[in-house]
Amino acid sequence: MTKRYGFRATLPIALFAALVGATCGDQTSPTPPDSGGDLSGSVVRDGIEYRAEVLVMESFPVQLAGRAIVTNRSDELRTVTFADGCVALMRAYRPQGGAPAWDQAQGIACTMALVSVEFAPGEERVLPAGSASAYEILGTDLPDGPYRITVYLRPVEAEVIELEAGTADLAIPR
Repeated sequence: MTKRYGFRATLPIALFAALVGATCGDQTSPTPPDSGGDLSGSVVRDGIEYRAEVLVMESFPVQLAGRAIVTNRSDELRTVTFADGCVALMRAYRPQGGAPAWDQAQGIACTMALVSVEFAPGEERVLPAGSASAYEILGTDLPDGPYRITVYLRPVEAEVIELEAGTADLAIPR
């Protein structure tokens, strides 16, 4: 008897792949601020462009994975030094604006060492912000509903860079 080995996608794996592919398209486009804040979809500082996106995994509760996309738009080698091991972090805002409703920095431990990242001319890197679930974001105090998600970086040489990453409808069983 000869055994055949080949690729066979099971239904759960195929459904997961289709779901992730279908949900990531609209959620990854930066959106303009809707509360008159100083957030934007892209920022360029010293020849370095910063953009952000959030990937929404449509589970229940929703899981979010933020990331910053950093590109050296200059013709020279650039180095960006970050304050600690948490290079990129996420925040969630209510649609009405105001202060962040949730900040990832409040529930995460970071290494206390400077992180320097070198960028060759034209080089692009993705800096992950980690993931968070609707449980972590909403906790017991925040209501279900749509939230604006931002990704922010804290370079030592400059002000905090906060970027619009997208929106997500957050809900948890109550």
